[in-house]
Amino acid sequence: MDRRWRSAAEFGPAALFTVLTQTEVWTGALPLLGGSLVGPRWALATFLGTVSIGLALRLRHPVLALVLVMGPMALHWPIEHFFGRGGPNLFEVFLAEVFIVYSTSAHTSGRRTLLAGGLVAIIQLLAYGPFLPGALSTAFGEWVFYSIAWAFGKTILQRERRGDRLEAKTAELERGREEQILAAVAHERALIARELHDVVAHSVSLMVLQAGAARQALDHHPEKARAPLLSVEATGRAAMSELRRLLSVLRQPDEEEGLAPQPSLRHLNLLVGQMREAGLPVALDADGGFDGIPAGVDLSAYRIAQEALTNALRHSGAKHVDLRVRCTGGAVEVAVEDDGRGPRPGTLAAAGGYGLIGMRERVNLFGGRFEAGRRDGGGFRVYAWLPYEAA
Repeated sequence: MDRRWRSAAEFGPAALFTVLTQTEVWTGALPLLGGSLVGPRWALATFLGTVSIGLALRLRHPVLALVLVMGPMALHWPIEHFFGRGGPNLFEVFLAEVFIVYSTSAHTSGRRTLLAGGLVAIIQLLAYGPFLPGALSTAFGEWVFYSIAWAFGKTILQRERRGDRLEAKTAELERGREEQILAAVAHERALIARELHDVVAHSVSLMVLQAGAARQALDHHPEKARAPLLSVEATGRAAMSELRRLLSVLRQPDEEEGLAPQPSLRHLNLLVGQMREAGLPVALDADGGFDGIPAGVDLSAYRIAQEALTNALRHSGAKHVDLRVRCTGGAVEVAVEDDGRGPRPGTLAAAGGYGLIGMRERVNLFGGRFEAGRRDGGGFRVYAWLPYEAA
């Protein structure tokens, strides 16, 4: 809440009460509100000023405010007994007393609320004379209003506490979700780094073998050394490109290093066959021209297709899925479209689950473009565009 609104809510009732009551003290009771004012004006002004101070303090010091607003009621009986009937008999005073009972109830708990409740009962009994049993029936109407105000205040307090708990729980869940997303991103980057490391390590291993073959040919058949050296040059350029990408992502130090070749777009038929065996009806449309694609782009495109099909298998319930892969103009395009229901609304998958996070990270690594979402005609669509420089 804005600071000005908080100040208005805190001091507004006291200011309004002060204006109304002090005007009536010095000019006479307002006919519209009724009531009477009997006694010296300075005494009446002091009495009502005390009530105003209590209203102003009700949020910061609720028990003290209760005493200041309702305490003067305890003086009614001795004033009337010794000096005759007098004091401010105003409707605004009664409203202020009901309001302070509500406010004290809504802003106290534990021992303070027990103390406040006891003060209300004691002040009300003292206000109607020393015969306490008789006061119960004399002020029955006021007891009803005070009880309702007290119960209403406690209801508001419980709702505010419940709202605070729900807000805290929501914030905790949001923080947990953000931490999960960050952990998923870190995990995916570590996986990408490991896979790129494997690609680079495999390329370097080939370079070592090719360089050895060229060295052996130099002594006896120098002309045969040209082909291995050209292959070493091409493989080295590709490895350097992948190394630059490798340095831009994080790697978990305890990952095992392997030299085995990674999956490739050339293995799409195997991937589609596995998905069909799992019950996902996939139609593959690939141009097959995958020569010259850098190993990192090739691997990432395959992983994106694999993850998109896995998501369709888990979440879509699709009757038909299209997998299209194109390699044109120095870029690889991967599109997966299904006619299923997609992930359930409100789930992590619907909000961009771990799979989509990983696919987006892979595309961003190569400066490409990634799209994922529901299709206009129903179903879900994943699209990735990964640019590259020909090896």
